[in-house]
Order: sequence, then structure tokens, then C-alpha cells
Amino acid sequence: MKKIRLVLACLTLMMSITATPLFAGTVQGNLNVSLTIGNGCELTGGDYTGGVNQFGNLSFGQYSSLSNIIDSQSTGASTGNMQMVCTTGTAYTVSLDNGLHASGAQRRMMGPAGAFINYNLFQDAPRATAWAAGTPLAATGAGTPVDLIVYGRVPAQTTPAAGAYADTVTMTVTW
Repeated sequence: MKKIRLVLACLTLMMSITATPLFAGTVQGNLNVSLTIGNGCELTGGDYTGGVNQFGNLSFGQYSSLSNIIDSQSTGASTGNMQMVCTTGTAYTVSLDNGLHASGAQRRMMGPAGAFINYNLFQDAPRATAWAAGTPLAATGAGTPVDLIVYGRVPAQTTPAAGAYADTVTMTVTW
């Protein structure tokens, strides 16, 4: 009988106590966080249309005479300049071919009735380093954006017939 009273007393006591978790505590552990940087480059300011990368435009504008030198520089396909960011220490090259209408090493824009306008491309603003086919711009990435600007020049020459003149140059970026 004493056992029954003891059991009943314990049950009564347990029922009167506010419910608290039987196993409160703290558990700690580690969360591993990682990121891998691979060698590579990313181009911005271009566009991808019709299955072809569009790296920008170089427009010399509109003139009635080619008796003076005309200079211009490229802009990105969207807004601003074409830019490239390469992983620090990654060597890269940027090459240009001679375009669709070259005569030997001379780049040319073609216009009405097969007429041509000669032009040249350069790697630098003073137009001292020609960007000839087979002479790529070579550099090493620093992890920051670099403008990819193509500088152009139409030398003084005989002015052909009026009309729109154009060429397409293929740019190849390799890393």
C-alpha cells in the first residue's frame, strides 16, 4: 500500500510541474565554406546576337572628303567600352584579323560599286602600335577590368563615290 501511495504522490507531483523540455542544450558544429578561382577571362560590354559575339563598333562618322586623316575608336556593343577581367596572373591575347575586304595587309571598307576606303587599326591612342593580323595585344590579367579599345585611322586618300562603306573584323580573345 505504501508503494501505491508513493507512486500516486510522484504522479501528482509530476502533473503539477510546468512542462519543460527534458533535454535542453546547445549543439555546435562547423560549416565549410569554399570558392575556387579558375584561370579565365570575362568580357563585358559586348552582345550576343544571331549566334555571333558582337564586340562593339568603330564608326568613323560621315565626311564629304578623305583629304585629311580621320581618327576614331571603338565602343562596346551596348553602352561604354568593351571590357575584360582576367584572373590575376592569367596571360591573354587579343587578335584582330584583316577584315573581309583586305588587300594584302591593308584593311579596307567596301562601298558602292566595289569602291574601297583604306583604314588601319591600332592598339594604343597615339596610334603608334599597329594591330596587324598576327600581331596580337598580349597582357596578363590583374583581376580588374581593362578597356578593350580598338583605335582606328583612315589615312588621307582619294575620296571615292558617296555611299556607305563598311568592313567586318574578327576579334579573338585567347587565354
